[in-house]
Amino acid sequence: MQHSMPTTTTTTMLTGPPAKSWSLTFDLAIAIVSDLLRRSSSKTVEDLQRLSTTKGAPVPSDMKRHKVLLPQDYRVRAGNHLGCLFTAQDEQAIGWDWKSDKKRVKELKGEWMQPKKVSSPLKRTILYLHGGAYYLGSYGLYRNLLARLAKLSDARVFAINYRLAPQHPFPAAVEDALAAYLYMLDPPEGIDPVDPNSIVVAGDSAGGGLSLSLLLALRDAGLPLPGGAMTLSPWVDLTHSLPSIINNISTDYLPPTGFKHAPSKAQDYTLLPPLKRTCSIGPFAESDLDRVQFYADNRVLKHPLVSPVFDKKSLRGLPKLLIQTGTAERLHDEAVYAALLASDPLFSCNDKKDDKGDDDRTDVTLEIYVDQPHVFQIILPTRSSTCAIKRLADFVRDATVQEDIETSPDSNTTKGSKLKVHTISPRGNISETKNELLDTFKDGTKWTDWQASLAKESLRSRLEDVEAAVAKLDV
Repeated sequence: MQHSMPTTTTTTMLTGPPAKSWSLTFDLAIAIVSDLLRRSSSKTVEDLQRLSTTKGAPVPSDMKRHKVLLPQDYRVRAGNHLGCLFTAQDEQAIGWDWKSDKKRVKELKGEWMQPKKVSSPLKRTILYLHGGAYYLGSYGLYRNLLARLAKLSDARVFAINYRLAPQHPFPAAVEDALAAYLYMLDPPEGIDPVDPNSIVVAGDSAGGGLSLSLLLALRDAGLPLPGGAMTLSPWVDLTHSLPSIINNISTDYLPPTGFKHAPSKAQDYTLLPPLKRTCSIGPFAESDLDRVQFYADNRVLKHPLVSPVFDKKSLRGLPKLLIQTGTAERLHDEAVYAALLASDPLFSCNDKKDDKGDDDRTDVTLEIYVDQPHVFQIILPTRSSTCAIKRLADFVRDATVQEDIETSPDSNTTKGSKLKVHTISPRGNISETKNELLDTFKDGTKWTDWQASLAKESLRSRLEDVEAAVAKLDV
């Protein structure tokens, strides 16, 4: 049997790596991941789900864990809160009876993990929501990362296996994330509740987007907010509208035209509990356009609990945020857009300024890692990933400080800018680059272009742009 060399490595030998700083080892790792994702297209969704949910990293020897099953009552409570946030039109766009889904599934699985040796009781908690494009993955795959975060931040970690699409599409994952949060704040009798101020919600990729969706649900439902949230390469625009989706195709391992798999029962959306439809509404209602995301119907992709960048309140009124993104990843621009939208440093960038006071802006730290692809933190141990993980742990400590920090001259809570931007080189050197980033938006053209792209009504045109870019790369 003849095996072909991954295309990326072959290209490296001829022209050098796609990103300037990549070593041969790193380039090979990206090529392997890309090749695995490409080959997975011949498998069914169920095949990949079995692989990604039954295999997991062992619990590190210096960590202890405790598995839990959350009583279904927490899903019921979460669903009641979500139901109050959806309009009748939202429900029609969602397109299936999500409220009955909890009756046909097993209890929500969670896992607590913390260091075995601690000098004092742990007062910080990380709620981690795993990535996997909403249809793959489990917390078991993240134990090494979560163990490092727990040890570096003197925290314990609570992670869950939320329901996966396409069998359980939006809003099942949001309902499960909210159920987990409610469980932490108000656990069953005999278990100590967790102070929301001591919680940092975290997630990577889809889990990063889900983290922001959870914050929006908490804010809009009037529920207690956590101390902070940190997102690793967050997926916050499921319409794929911004330039890096195309511009960074050659430097990222994400499939150029999305995740596709062999036909199977999982993708038969007629098997979902039916919702009586009274109308056909919502954006992207092109009748001859197939569903483009396993997670949500095309008509609901612009709902803020699906794509948080479409939040009507511009991501304001949220707890401290840390957003990490790589310049080489396809989701880079949406991470930058979310950071600017929430913190509103330019004022002119945000037409919500007049009806929102400065105090409503969200404190955001945006970290930009040069030449790093999607969720680089877990690919290989590099200087960039080591630095990123340490800074995540530092954020956990900072976001859960109980003392009054308003008088600190370095605090984002002081009057003035709500945005910090740090650029981290491949060697781990850190620079303050807020002014440089804002300069790229100075004349308003770039921001206007981005907002126009997000506002486009046609989903088909977005797909055609990506396909055209891929065709050029193949020439």
